[in-house]
Order: sequence, then C-alpha cells, then structure tokens
Amino acid sequence: MTHEHFHPHLTPDEIELWAQGLLGAAGALHLAECRDCLAHAERERKLVLELARLPRFAPEFGFDDRVMTHVRVPTPSGDFRA
Repeated sequence: MTHEHFHPHLTPDEIELWAQGLLGAAGALHLAECRDCLAHAERERKLVLELARLPRFAPEFGFDDRVMTHVRVPTPSGDFRA
C-alpha cells in the first residue's frame, strides 16, 4: 500500500499553498510521493506563470470620468433619514 492511500490527494488550496512555498510537512510529503498530485501541482504552477506573463492593460486616462457621466444615481424620494 502506498502513502497516497492514507493521505487524500491535495486540494486546490493546498496546491496553491505549495506554489507559494507555504504547504505544510504532511502535504509536502504526500506531494513527494504522489505522482498524480505532483503532476497536477506542476500544471497549476505552469498556468500561473503563463498568466503572469500576459500583458496588463489599463484604461485610458479619464475613462472613469467618461463612464461616470452616464451613470445616474437615484435620489431618495420622501422623507428618508439615515
């Protein structure tokens, strides 16, 4: 019987902790012994690295002001007191 039969596979949160270098000893031991979890973790890490390499976009200067000119904020009717 292998170690993976005693310890459940890593959760997505545990894999994220591993990618951040914060996974506890029991999880790290499981990852060292379970090829399935290690393969999954390495795919996740590759995806995160690829996403980090994507260009970041920002709206043009004044975009928020142009949008807000079209937003109507309703005024309360009646005698509303906060």
